[in-house]
Amino acid sequence: MTTTTNLTLGYKMYTIDFSRPTQSNEALLDFFRDVQHRQGNNAESFSKTLMEIEEIKTKYVDHEIVQLAKSLEQQISRSNAEKLEVR
Repeated sequence: MTTTTNLTLGYKMYTIDFSRPTQSNEALLDFFRDVQHRQGNNAESFSKTLMEIEEIKTKYVDHEIVQLAKSLEQQISRSNAEKLEVR
């Protein structure tokens, strides 16, 4: 089983290490806040996820939240690629 994974958003990389919950949850918080910032008018769309991360911050890294982040990363990457193709 992989204990680390990386998320990329633009030029920024977020490292998730399941054996280091505090640092990894900080990275997840940063990732979701950066996604919110990019979405603009949907700024509250991840408030529940952010609260969940805050609650478990020092205890463990939630695999479902990491999967959600990976899914968002892929959606944003595809969207960016489509924008480049349109131009």
